[in-house]
Amino acid sequence: MNAKITLGLILAGFAAPLASGQIVNSAHDFSSMAWSDGEICKPCHTPHFAMEGILRLWNHELTVANYTLHAGAGTAVDDFDIRSRLCLSCHDGTVALDSFGGQSGSSFISGQANLGTDLTNDHPVGSDAQYPPDPAPVWWSHAFRPAEDLQVRLYDWEDQAGVTRKVISCVTCHDEHNAGNIDGMLKISNNASALCLDCHLK
Repeated sequence: MNAKITLGLILAGFAAPLASGQIVNSAHDFSSMAWSDGEICKPCHTPHFAMEGILRLWNHELTVANYTLHAGAGTAVDDFDIRSRLCLSCHDGTVALDSFGGQSGSSFISGQANLGTDLTNDHPVGSDAQYPPDPAPVWWSHAFRPAEDLQVRLYDWEDQAGVTRKVISCVTCHDEHNAGNIDGMLKISNNASALCLDCHLK
């Protein structure tokens, strides 16, 4: 057998166990839904004709909802980093799960996965979640870890004034591809509040 083919088969064998910890069989694996035509990736991503100007080769209709935030009213366009906006395009319940590939769907998210548009009782994302705040309160350095020490990631968000800030995004805590199949699709386990304590010093 050709040495390159043999090496390829060996590497594929090593990679196979890793794939099972990703989106397959996770809450974001929609391949069993009738509206997905058995597709796993296309409800969110597409290799061709993706939405212009949106990262991740995006293929799903974007939300334009108005939200009630911790700091007051806001919009998906002006008050959220793009990663959170992608998540809310299903999880705010205003856009159907099967609204992808230019088609309008009718299957909406339900139960606790539907966060709605009132986000006052959810962990703050977007412009009111600046980390660290500027100016920082006197108690800040004793209550939160420095950003460079975090296991989870903060993300760039550009506010209406064109200022880029580091903010908490949905994907700061959650892994949309659910690597490791952790409950809640979290980046790291929250056993003994480990995820909370990655940012919050208590």
